[in-house]
Amino acid sequence: MITDRRQYPRFETTNLISYVCFDSSGNEISQGSGKGINVSLGGILIETHNPIKPQDITLIVISIEDEVIYIKGRTIYCREEDSGKFRTGIQFLETNEKILSFVKKHDKGK
Repeated sequence: MITDRRQYPRFETTNLISYVCFDSSGNEISQGSGKGINVSLGGILIETHNPIKPQDITLIVISIEDEVIYIKGRTIYCREEDSGKFRTGIQFLETNEKILSFVKKHDKGK
């Protein structure tokens, strides 16, 4: 039996995501876009065409219900899929009321 060790439940999403990655000194090192796969109060899984290095600090831009949300995150892992795309798990480093509202709405819809 596999035990889910996640702190928060995840909910599927198809939101478009833009991101900017910074090194530990705050210098921009890359940017791109992708698609949200799932989201929770603690983070988001995104699919991109390019890898995002673990431990990069990422500014994520999410369009939720016609509103643009900016939230900081840290790349926890990045895995290449058989399709050649990359799935990246990003932990949120701050709380955002719009994210809370979005996740709670999905939670009630289960």
